[in-house]
Amino acid sequence: MLSPLLARRAEEGSPVRVGIIGTGKFGGGLIAQLSQMRGMAISAVADIDPERAKRVLLASGVDESAIQLVHSISEMCDVVRAGKTALVPDGLLVAQCECVDVVVEATGVPEVGARMAYEAITHGHHVVMVNVEADVTIGPILRRLADSAGVVYTLVDGDQPGCTMNMIDWARTLGFEIVAAGRGTLMFDDDRTGTPDTVPDRFGFSEELIERRTINFKMYNSFRDGSKAQLEMTALANMAGLVPDVRGMHEPSVNISDISKMCSLVDEGGLLSQHGVVELANSVAEDGKTMLENPLKMGVFAVIRTEHPFTQEDLKDYNLHPGGDDKNYLLYRPYHLVAVEAPISIAKAALLNLPTGSPLPTPTADVVAVAKRDLKNGDVLDGSGGYLVNGLCEKATVARDEDLLPLGLASDVTLKAEVKQGEAITYGMVDLKEDSFVLKMRRLQDATVW
Repeated sequence: MLSPLLARRAEEGSPVRVGIIGTGKFGGGLIAQLSQMRGMAISAVADIDPERAKRVLLASGVDESAIQLVHSISEMCDVVRAGKTALVPDGLLVAQCECVDVVVEATGVPEVGARMAYEAITHGHHVVMVNVEADVTIGPILRRLADSAGVVYTLVDGDQPGCTMNMIDWARTLGFEIVAAGRGTLMFDDDRTGTPDTVPDRFGFSEELIERRTINFKMYNSFRDGSKAQLEMTALANMAGLVPDVRGMHEPSVNISDISKMCSLVDEGGLLSQHGVVELANSVAEDGKTMLENPLKMGVFAVIRTEHPFTQEDLKDYNLHPGGDDKNYLLYRPYHLVAVEAPISIAKAALLNLPTGSPLPTPTADVVAVAKRDLKNGDVLDGSGGYLVNGLCEKATVARDEDLLPLGLASDVTLKAEVKQGEAITYGMVDLKEDSFVLKMRRLQDATVW
């Protein structure tokens, strides 16, 4: 459906005009993919380091003569209308520019993402939110604002929440129940306390790769210490109406063939106390040091359930791994292609007015900040992927009732209490920054929702 629509836009000379905020590894990969497509135009790119963004554009095959640095919305519109790419140091110019159709927020910083998404929505743009850190903090209120403005607010295809949401939508359309859905992880025994300094050795990054793909150590450390998986599954929970079964999820060490068995109820030989949960499948053995034989790694999965014997028979005959007394079956994809697939979300929003997945107006889960080590009064928290805190997925109602601090607000705020390693941090333990935009949006969301 999307391919002929994009082809028509190309033939008519009216491509979908895309504005991208952030040219890190994701933003750079997205630019590379868009440069190979018909019917899409890389109209505006924002980065606090314009020279870095220019290098990304040039590496993707954009002609240097087609790139123009601008400093105002009027200049940007002139460049976009001329069919060229406007390069700006301030993402707000992209968010507020009337000459783009879809804004992609890919900074990974909650404070920045909140402002950019809000401005884009209020200026009538569809928003593709790559910044899952911002989404799990204020996604529901952004969804409500987008609905009121008549635009799409969506998570992104290619990233694990979006890929998993595609599976869930397929299964629910066919009448299956979702028992559990989630992603694979690679958590070794020392990863939970990992710091940004250890990222190059942990991931095997060369200096050349770090420079060429603008690797952000803090962002990558959020993968290592588990926060990113918790964030992503919270985003999925809020899109699909799921919850974590326990704080942080069970995250069993499990091969692909056993996921549907482990993601079944306790009385069926599994781990779960309920259906309708988000979960993680660790690819590292229980010793915390060695890989399993056939793990999911960075893939995604959904465990679906049917009570009908005919359908059970068919699913088993077609080699889906069973569990839950042969009523649960595994759907999985052993990969996710991140920025490569992201243009699908852009096209769906612009051409069909549909999201890959949007958070429900009322959240079902939250990511709470937990001390990564013993913390002292006066420590300044540094957010996801930093040195001081991890994030754990929790039911939204529990986080609300226990007054737990969202991970998205646990950056550049000062502790006013001692916190033991592994202890969840409450609002009362920190001095919040009252001028923070994401804090104001979160307060608006809580007042609206609860």
